[in-house]
Amino acid sequence: MKEEDLNEALRDVIVRSTPPPSMDPAHTLDRARRARKRRRAAWGGVAAGVLVVGVGAGPALVANITGPRSVGQMVAGGPGTPSASPSASTPPPVSTMAPTTAPKTRKTGDPWPEGQVDRTASAGPRADRSVKLMNDLSSSVPAGFTTPNLKDSDGHSLRWPQTQYASNDGEPDYWEYMATIPVQKDNRFGQLLVLSTTPNGKPAADPCTLAKGFWGGTGTCAVVDVNGKKVGVVTAKNGSSYDQWATYRYDDGTVVHVAQAKKADRTDRPPLTQPIFTARQLAEQVISPKFKISS
Repeated sequence: MKEEDLNEALRDVIVRSTPPPSMDPAHTLDRARRARKRRRAAWGGVAAGVLVVGVGAGPALVANITGPRSVGQMVAGGPGTPSASPSASTPPPVSTMAPTTAPKTRKTGDPWPEGQVDRTASAGPRADRSVKLMNDLSSSVPAGFTTPNLKDSDGHSLRWPQTQYASNDGEPDYWEYMATIPVQKDNRFGQLLVLSTTPNGKPAADPCTLAKGFWGGTGTCAVVDVNGKKVGVVTAKNGSSYDQWATYRYDDGTVVHVAQAKKADRTDRPPLTQPIFTARQLAEQVISPKFKISS
């Protein structure tokens, strides 16, 4: 194969290769949908690794094949004249090793942090934080309510913790820790959720603007003062996944949401006839230090 043919083939491979699309950070409680997203993200990570190696190795291969010949042709005296500087004919080494940790600002093709295969941390200290978050949420329900280990029709528990690396391209590293639990009173079932997001570099917003950003929720918002802390409490319109939620942003940028629904997700069990918390109680829960995870 001629030098020009090889260069053209490598350029064609690089042009036709594209980095994997960034993963949509939007949440969903449907387990099948989450599993599908995680599989797609995992394949996206594999594709990114192949691209990094291909792009890094390609120029190195071309340089090794064409370097000495090109240098000889550029030296005065013709193709057969040796270079005045022997080191000039040797191209600098090109590293094809992908970094093992994510940088402080996310870029397309970066590896997932801490050895993860996708956005979800399924083991280790970060995963443990979501489990603790779930247990703390369970211990917070009012008297008269319980938090059973209810299962859906496929046998999956409705008590569910998740830790997710949430940064998209161009954003600093930040994490989301979430837990959902079913809540029972008599023979009826509702649901609670807590979501704690580490500081993400985004500017502060007023409590209601911040609260209405929770999963794109819509409804009426009221600011509730709890010991001098301003909490946004949204009562959702019909059709929302949650009936009501409270949102609070700490001075360091950590944001916490606590949400409640009279009906438990992924079950046909009859819904609760009353909210688990009053609006005031929900606001008090969201500022509880046990739900704040800042790293």
